[in-house]
Amino acid sequence: MIAVVIAAVCMITLTAKAVVGRASCSNAPALVNVAASNDIAPAIQTVANAFNSQNPMSAGRCVQVQVDQADSATEAAQIDGQAKRQGAAVDAWIPDSSLWVDVARSYPVGAQVVQPTGKSVARSPLLLVTTKAVAAATGIFAAPPDWALLLPSSVGGPPASMGISVDLPDPTTTAAGLASLIEVSRQLGTNAVARTALTEFALGVQSTEDFDSATALAQFVETTRPPVDRKAVTVATEQAVLAYDKTRPKAPLDAVYATGSNPALGTPELDYPYVITTSQAAERRAAVKFGNYLETSYAQSVMRAHGFRSRGGRTDVLPRSAGLAAQPMQLASAASPTEAAANLQDWRRLTLGRRDLVLVDVSPAMNQPSGLPNLTLEQVLTQTAGLGLSLFPDSTQMGVWQIGKSSSVSHPYTEVVPMGQLSANVGLLTRRAQLSQILASTTTSPGGSLALYDAILAAYQKLTATYQPQYVNAVILLTSGVDSAHGDMSASALVTKLQKLYNPNRKVEIIILQFGSQGAANFPALQQIANATGGAAFQVTNPAQVSQVFIEATSQRVAP
Repeated sequence: MIAVVIAAVCMITLTAKAVVGRASCSNAPALVNVAASNDIAPAIQTVANAFNSQNPMSAGRCVQVQVDQADSATEAAQIDGQAKRQGAAVDAWIPDSSLWVDVARSYPVGAQVVQPTGKSVARSPLLLVTTKAVAAATGIFAAPPDWALLLPSSVGGPPASMGISVDLPDPTTTAAGLASLIEVSRQLGTNAVARTALTEFALGVQSTEDFDSATALAQFVETTRPPVDRKAVTVATEQAVLAYDKTRPKAPLDAVYATGSNPALGTPELDYPYVITTSQAAERRAAVKFGNYLETSYAQSVMRAHGFRSRGGRTDVLPRSAGLAAQPMQLASAASPTEAAANLQDWRRLTLGRRDLVLVDVSPAMNQPSGLPNLTLEQVLTQTAGLGLSLFPDSTQMGVWQIGKSSSVSHPYTEVVPMGQLSANVGLLTRRAQLSQILASTTTSPGGSLALYDAILAAYQKLTATYQPQYVNAVILLTSGVDSAHGDMSASALVTKLQKLYNPNRKVEIIILQFGSQGAANFPALQQIANATGGAAFQVTNPAQVSQVFIEATSQRVAP
């Protein structure tokens, strides 16, 4: 209310000044197109209206500001040249976070176009958020939480018995999600164990739209209460939480600031930087003038009236229902210029769609005992493959070849299921259902022989020739590792060929799962084959290993 009163008084004064100044405005104003983040755009529009009403002058020309709402990630991609410009070019940009400025400036076009001013229009800390019912049932906020709250139990998160699910705003499109990812990454560290943990986190969360408004948070609440019976937690801005609580004062959200053990960890905040993006002299001078106006006491009072903190971190009176005024807040240190881009790149790699050609060994060697009670190697393989199939989302493209079925080196594989999306119909069944049936009924071929290296090369050449950049393209080999075909090429010859074919800009990786001890002596050679393509090889003795193998294989995408 204090900010509203101040804003109203200032508006009366500004209107009086505008009456005096209007006559001096020319008919050819310097128009400043400002793209503002969706959540703060209404507040910026209010300030722009007041600014325009004064008919401000710059180099003898009247200045007029036009404000358009713009998704920050989308605008960043258009400014830095990664996406085609939709609509008129902007002269000034107010994203919700400097993280997008860092991302935009990591590209050559963005580095040239984006001109930071050092001005922060407003601020809004991030909060860990759930419903009162979930907080009471789980006790997750009984003690001040850190960012481990978002992690799976296997890597330091809440006990699995709590049943907590995480709705993470998509880091590729939201600053709240990207800032959260940075804090989680900081908490986990940078070694191989940390990369595996980050992979498990990425595969375990539900990627969502931004909960940046009362309406968006209402949708989160609808999916988090009975009869849905979902115990979900998410991340949202302080401004959005206050807006939600204002519309539902009798049922506010349970929201807390995250804490941390060092200055790098804690509560990140969105800082709404003011950025110049035009090289035109007149528009640039006019944009600078508006940027200065955004620092005035009137403009800052408007920010507080809309639920933001002013640039110095000052808030309007926080309502008691929110419980935020009584909470301590430890701000996390700002991300470095390269931190946002690096984390965003890792996330994109981890969450890319998959395009996998699976090679299933049905040679006689797979009929040997596995070491598990009453199970052959082939039975362990089919159980492993069945469990593994459930880990792939419906968007995955997958095809299956059987190898070791033919006695001819010239025909080292048989295509069983052609490449296609798992959710797509193949006849009366989806490809996933068809694969599940085929894998469950797979048996060894008594008269076959395994031309292992020729088969691997054929699969690698197939995926290389049909490479699709929007996917992680991989050959997944399930085998005993016992090469039994006369005339098959050697492992060293295959490595040499793969090294020549490998293109880091069109990467096709080989992931190998070796079953049993018969081919154990050949495992180092299989590792060399996988390493030649940036892939990995694993020895599997139990189907239960498949989940961890999948996570470790996926973590290779962010290996240094």
